[in-house]
Amino acid sequence: MSNQRILFVDDDANLLGGIKRQQGDEFDLTTALGGEEALQLIDRHGPFAVVVSDMRMPVMNGIELLKRIRKLCPDTVRIMFTGFAELDSTIEAINEGHLFRFLAKPCTGKDLAASLHDALRQHALIEAERELVEGTLHGSVKVLSEVLGLVSPLAFGQSTRVRAIVDGILKRVPIPNQWQLEIAAMLSSLGCVTLPTEVLEKKLDGGSIAVEEERQFAKHPKLAADLLKAIPRMEQVSRIIQLQNVDIDVASVDGIPVPIESRVLKLAIDFDFKERFCDSPLHALNELKENRAAYDPTFFAALEDFVKRERNFHHVKLNFHEVVQGMVLAEDIRCQTGTLLMSKGQRLTGSAIRLLENFYKNKSLSGPLKVIVRSDAGDVEHEFRPLGGPSAEIPPTPEIPLPPIEIPLSDL
Repeated sequence: MSNQRILFVDDDANLLGGIKRQQGDEFDLTTALGGEEALQLIDRHGPFAVVVSDMRMPVMNGIELLKRIRKLCPDTVRIMFTGFAELDSTIEAINEGHLFRFLAKPCTGKDLAASLHDALRQHALIEAERELVEGTLHGSVKVLSEVLGLVSPLAFGQSTRVRAIVDGILKRVPIPNQWQLEIAAMLSSLGCVTLPTEVLEKKLDGGSIAVEEERQFAKHPKLAADLLKAIPRMEQVSRIIQLQNVDIDVASVDGIPVPIESRVLKLAIDFDFKERFCDSPLHALNELKENRAAYDPTFFAALEDFVKRERNFHHVKLNFHEVVQGMVLAEDIRCQTGTLLMSKGQRLTGSAIRLLENFYKNKSLSGPLKVIVRSDAGDVEHEFRPLGGPSAEIPPTPEIPLPPIEIPLSDL
C-alpha cells in the first residue's frame, strides 16, 4: 500500500490536538509542535505523503520549513494552513515552497478532509509517475544493454568497463543528474552494433584500420544518439553519447554545448582503451598522463585516485573448474573458430559460466581462463586447488560496482 501518512505542523498545541481528534479516525495523522520537531520526525520516520504547515511559527516559519522539506522529500505534497494570508507571504509560499494548496484558517472539518484526500491522491499520482518513468527507462536500458551483449560482446564488454570507471570517478566528484551519465556509459557503445565485426575488433584491439573504416567507427556515437532520441526522457543521455569524443577545447558542436558528462565519458573511454594494452591500470594511467591537458583536471584527479585505490589488480589463470560466479575476465574469450564469446571486463554470472561449460564440453574451448584479482589478495603465484574441498582457496575478485541507476523524479 502506498504511503498515506500526513504530518501537521503548528506552534499551537491546542490546534494540533483538535485536528487530531477531528481527523484522526479518517487519516493517519502525526503532529509536530514547530518546524524543528517536524524535521526531526521526518528524519526518523519520513518521508510523509503530505505535510500541512502553519505559516507563522517561531524559530522557523512555514515557508522555510516547506522549502527544506521539498529538498529532503521532493515527492511530499505540501500544504500551507494559516490564518495570516497576506499577499506577499502567500506568493512567496507558493513560489518557494511549491505548494499543492493554500488553506486559510478557520477551515471546516469537511473542507480540510477534502483537501487532505486531494493531497493523498496527488501523492499517489506522483508515485505512479515515478514507477512508470523509472520502469520505462530502466526497462529500456536493460533491453538495449542485453541486446548489445548478444549482438556485440566486444562492445558490451567495453561499455561495462566504462560504466565501472565512470562510477569510480563519480564517487569522488558527484555531479547533478548523474543517472544520465551512468546510463550514457552503459550505452556508449550501442552504435557499434551497426559496424562490421572485423572493423570493431581491429579498432578495439588496437589494430591498423583503413581510413574508411575509421570513418565508420567515428559515426557510432551519433548512431547511438539517434536511437536513444526515440525514448522519452533520454534526450540528455543522447547528447552525452553523441559528444563523447569531442576534444576539451571544443565548446559546442552544431550549436549544441558539450555537456560536462561527455567530458567524463571521454576520459573513461580513453582510459579503458589504454588499459586494454597495458600491463596494469597504473601503466595505463601513466600513459594517459602524457596527454593530461586534454581532460578536465578535476575529473582526471578523480580517475587517478580511483585507479590507485580501487584498480590495483593482478591477473591470474584458472582452470575452468576453479572459476566461480562473480569473477571478472582479464582477457577476451574466443572459441576455436575465433568467435568472440565474452569480452575483457565482463563479470561471470551463473548463466555465463554455464555457457562456457557447454563450450568446454564440446571442446570448442580449452585451456585456462585469465581473471582479475586484487594486488592485496596475496601471492599471485598461489597454487590454486579445485573448488569444493575444504582446502580450496581462491583470492577474492575485485568489486567493479555497477549499482542500480537511481533516477530522481525531480530531475526528469
